[in-house]
Amino acid sequence: MPYRFHHLHITVKDLAASERFYDQFLSILGWDISNKYKGELPHANMSVVEYMSESLDFAICSPKEDLACLDIDVRTPKAVQHMAFEADSKQEVDDFFEKIRQLDVSILHNQPKYYKKIAPQYYAVFFEDPNKVRLEVFHYNVK
Repeated sequence: MPYRFHHLHITVKDLAASERFYDQFLSILGWDISNKYKGELPHANMSVVEYMSESLDFAICSPKEDLACLDIDVRTPKAVQHMAFEADSKQEVDDFFEKIRQLDVSILHNQPKYYKKIAPQYYAVFFEDPNKVRLEVFHYNVK
């Protein structure tokens, strides 16, 4: 039996701003954000906000105090390069774009489009969270 990917925790600079963003973003994606744990992890000296779903738990965590001012490039070892979420159709990507552009986010490349260098019929929108973590919503029509 293959093991399944269960949870991902990322460290963010501003936990409160990130929680506001991820509450809205994950709601747009259809997550039930009432399934959220928020608390302290004294053994790790950090605060955490964890969003739980049937397929994946995702958490944002506070940084170590002495590291909070660091800026990390996405190509730095151990950095998150980006996270991608698959939509069922091109129209869902477009509908998502109309909702996400209402939030205070940086949309990369201005709008959804085809990325033929990734794959034929690969349609996506790329954007950043308040910590400059790159996110993507895509649809890939393999037919």
